[in-house]
Order: sequence, then structure tokens, then C-alpha cells
Amino acid sequence: MDTVYLIHFARPLGNLNNPRGQAQHYLGYTHDLEGRLEAHRTGNGSAIMAAVAQRGIGWTLARTWEGGRDLERKLKARHNSPQLCPICQNAHKGRDNDRQENDPSSAGTDHGRIDSRSVLRTN
Repeated sequence: MDTVYLIHFARPLGNLNNPRGQAQHYLGYTHDLEGRLEAHRTGNGSAIMAAVAQRGIGWTLARTWEGGRDLERKLKARHNSPQLCPICQNAHKGRDNDRQENDPSSAGTDHGRIDSRSVLRTN
């Protein structure tokens, strides 16, 4: 079974002075998820994951989807990995909840719960 997966980095990688020059996610697909994750743990499999390993940046498998290269390309073309990431969405939701406490106009608002097959692991 093919799997598309999203990895969330514990901290951004890249030029920290340029928000557009940073990455905090890796989106890929594989036929063997466990094997691919093991390759990433050892810094193999992709250039960005090698850079993450070299810099000692921790990461979490944040989300998976059943699908192959076509789905991976569609998701990458959206250029919105943070919106696909439950870790980022939960952090964003927490900020929204803090604002909601003092904003009665937002009572009862659903801030977009993510319904997906999510698998969380830490490196």
C-alpha cells in the first residue's frame, strides 16, 4: 500500500531571517513507511531530511494518507503544509482559544478540526 506522509520538524530549517527561506515540514510518499522513516532517521532518503539529521533537529511523523505519487504532488502543489499538519493546527487552535476568551463574537466557532489518519512518532 502506498502512503503519503507529512513530517513536522521540531524547529525550522533554513534562513531564520527569511520566513520564506525556511522549512518546517517534509511531504513524501512511499511503498514502505517504516523503512522510509528509518532511512530518514539515519539522514538518508532526501536532501532535506539529511540536513535535518545533520543539524540534530528532531521530527515527528504528523500525518499520513493512503495514496501515491499523484496525491503527494497534489498536496505539495497546495503549498500549505502547515494547514495540513495537526501539530501546527493544534498550536494555531491554542492561540485562537486564547483570543476567543476575550472575544464573545467568536463563541461557538469551529476552527477546523482535522479529520485524518494521523500517526505521531518522535525521533
